[in-house]
Amino acid sequence: MTMNETTRADQAVLQERVLEQARAILKCEDIGPQNYFLEVGGDSLVAPILANKIEAEFGVRPQLEDIFTRSFGELAELLRAA
Repeated sequence: MTMNETTRADQAVLQERVLEQARAILKCEDIGPQNYFLEVGGDSLVAPILANKIEAEFGVRPQLEDIFTRSFGELAELLRAA
């Protein structure tokens, strides 16, 4: 595997973990990387729960603003870059 392929594979795993957390918290299986937190039923009470779970798993706490304004794929990219 090249460095670029490894980076893409790592990003795919990270993205899938973020999606799994969102699906579990929101109790919605039909969530993909293109979806936004608010459009799939997220709200201001649930956002901190997702932020806490992400921080517990990855050691990086996303800003609530990022959870509200970025797609799940974009959020995963932010986490990878952190």
